[in-house]
Amino acid sequence: MLDKVRTSLCHHCQAPIPEAERCEAQIGDTLHSFCCQGCAGAARLIDALSLNAFYDYRASCATSVAASSQRRARDVQDYLPALSPAAEGGVSLRLLIPDLRCVACVWLLEQVLGRQEGVRDVTVNFARRRLQVHFDDSARLSALVSLIEQLGYSPVPDLPDAEREAGKALWRAQLLRLGVAGLCMMPVMMFAMASYLAGPPTAQNPASGMDPLYETLLRWASLALSTPVVFYSAAPFHRGAWQALRHLQLGMDLPVSLAILAAWGLSVYNTLSFGSAVYFDTACMFAFLLLLGRHVELISRQHFEDNAEHLLRLLPATVRRRSACTAGEFTTIPLAEVVAGDVLQVLPGETLPADGVLLEGSGSISDAAFTGEPLPVLRAPGARVLAGALNHDGTLLVQAASGAQDFLLTRLARLQDAAMAYRPRWSLLADRAAAGFIGTVLMLAAGAGVAWHLAGSADAWVIALTVLVVACPCALSLATPVAITVATTTLRRHGVLIRHGAFLERAAATTTVAFDKTGTLTEAQLQVQSVIPLGERTEQECLAMATALERHSEHPIARAFAAPTSLIASEVDVVPGGGVSGMIGGIACRLGQPAFACPGDPALTPPTQEGLWILLCGPGPLAWIGLQDALRPDAAGMLDALRRDGMRTVLFSGDPSASGLRLAQSLRLDEIRTGMSPAQKIAAVRAEGARGTVMMVGDGINDAGAMAAAACSVAISPRDVLVQNSADATLVTPALQGLPAMLRYARRTRRIIRQNLLWSLLYNLSAIPLALAGLLPPWLAAIGMSLSSLLVVFNAGRLRRMEG
Repeated sequence: MLDKVRTSLCHHCQAPIPEAERCEAQIGDTLHSFCCQGCAGAARLIDALSLNAFYDYRASCATSVAASSQRRARDVQDYLPALSPAAEGGVSLRLLIPDLRCVACVWLLEQVLGRQEGVRDVTVNFARRRLQVHFDDSARLSALVSLIEQLGYSPVPDLPDAEREAGKALWRAQLLRLGVAGLCMMPVMMFAMASYLAGPPTAQNPASGMDPLYETLLRWASLALSTPVVFYSAAPFHRGAWQALRHLQLGMDLPVSLAILAAWGLSVYNTLSFGSAVYFDTACMFAFLLLLGRHVELISRQHFEDNAEHLLRLLPATVRRRSACTAGEFTTIPLAEVVAGDVLQVLPGETLPADGVLLEGSGSISDAAFTGEPLPVLRAPGARVLAGALNHDGTLLVQAASGAQDFLLTRLARLQDAAMAYRPRWSLLADRAAAGFIGTVLMLAAGAGVAWHLAGSADAWVIALTVLVVACPCALSLATPVAITVATTTLRRHGVLIRHGAFLERAAATTTVAFDKTGTLTEAQLQVQSVIPLGERTEQECLAMATALERHSEHPIARAFAAPTSLIASEVDVVPGGGVSGMIGGIACRLGQPAFACPGDPALTPPTQEGLWILLCGPGPLAWIGLQDALRPDAAGMLDALRRDGMRTVLFSGDPSASGLRLAQSLRLDEIRTGMSPAQKIAAVRAEGARGTVMMVGDGINDAGAMAAAACSVAISPRDVLVQNSADATLVTPALQGLPAMLRYARRTRRIIRQNLLWSLLYNLSAIPLALAGLLPPWLAAIGMSLSSLLVVFNAGRLRRMEG
């Protein structure tokens, strides 16, 4: 039996509950009252994640303890909007990690979090500083967030504009550290310059050089000025190195931290013991130049990330929801509180706040965010609309079809992030090499210092410090993630939505492009040309029966049957490559290819060879229905472009008609096969795969098997279905010319990534020997390491342009 708690305050947010909007939900064994469905949903999620201590702390603790626990509970509550149900079950947590520093940080987070009980998968996108954790009920949200903080990171819920705010905070902090380092470095360098110019005393002239009193004064002044640089400006390097060592890992911050601390520590020792030389200027210069490189890299990266986050910025922060009690009254609420069934008001010039159906009003709506087409389309009541589309005119009422987490725009952003997090094979090899490279660098630096010291060199330890700095493989860790981020964002701007991160890698290797015909090379705007009855039913009756069946299909053929009918089909089954079957008025009916519709009568043949003919049976032959389709106007140009790029083009079509064959022959494809079943398409794709890398291009509806069999796949999406789950990528623009441009861009992306990797390796392999030989001054080592990372970022920036 349920306990019922009826209070005037919301169980979740403690806000007063208006009686007109009161709702109730079962939490555990108790029925609680809430002020809105959003709070009820949050409470159910908290209960599912076993976080009910949030409410216990708030209710039972004393004032001071309660304040602390409520603050902790609010901290956990802040992360709840970053949770979403995972398709495989469990929950997915998306976080922004603004202080993610290198590929070693990626490895550390994946390894430590991946070993926690209940965690199923951990994915880190280094280029965009994103972390996604997929976990089940046995894992605790608070424990995961606390563990990330213990590793030395500052997680932020990945929400719209969260990245911008975190980026601003990181930018300000970096700029302050850089300013302190620059202001302190200048006088320290001047003090060092005076000592260098004066030179040491000589045997011939012991009085030469700087007066010991002045030299001691300058050393103490340098110590005072360099200390804030070493322990404040360079703190991110030390913190990153320490957190990695705590977990027995060698991070990329370790060589830099050791070099700065060693230069400062040796200088302090020589200052106190009146030793021969100090290196305060070296420590300050290392810190300043490396911070300068990171700051410039941050600015460049934020420019790419602003473009990548553009999708979610299309959504408004608040919406006007119609009150359930007072007619004509609207309440402004946060977008996150929208649930399915809410009726929202959209004024002229505003962005549609939710996916749904237009209830009242009509207006010109632009879907440029999805299709790239700037011209608006007039939408009337009953039309499907999408969050992020722009309402040019008219006051609209839209009934939301889902909450914000399930908007198409939100799903597109998740797909984009998943694609950006992908790391190709060569990138994984580079990451592993970089992780092992740190230990080698430390041994080389120590060996160089000892060897030069035994050789009697006064610069032995400076050489060791130089090796530590110059050999840091930061550029190697940036080589792939930055390029993938820029490429994915650029493709989205040009109407290509990537669902799988491996798509770019496989598309670059494509040698054969296989096409479906209907809906891919043709307009997919079939029209019923004729109905030829074969029994006692009239044309109108046969057409009505066909329409009732096709209402349940998403195939392009179904769009030809738009006439209104009162008939209702039940027990409908759509058979890919065959047709559709169902019960109409107690009669088992089939519509599709003759072999499917009437398998017991193989002698049936279409009335003519012109057009596409499908057969309606119920149970015997009832009518032939003739359809006509037209070739896309840019199909021939697209195929010519592919041939010029050296691609083999083939057609695998399920259309057995002679007109379909003639239409395909007019395009001059390398191979044409028609009348194929889905199984035959799969076999044909696999056979082509034995000769090279195959890309399958289809409408994403009845080509799922062939798309899965191909190395990569692209859906030429219909206007009302923007993302196809069966394809690795979806081409949402109406122009087929985007396909060859996309393949060229994939190959260009591969070249940029390889250039980045090659440059990174050449830099390390050439700079380390020079440093070991004592031919590289410390200042040049710091500049070289910073420039190597910047060159990788700027080279990836060339991918912002996609040539047609």
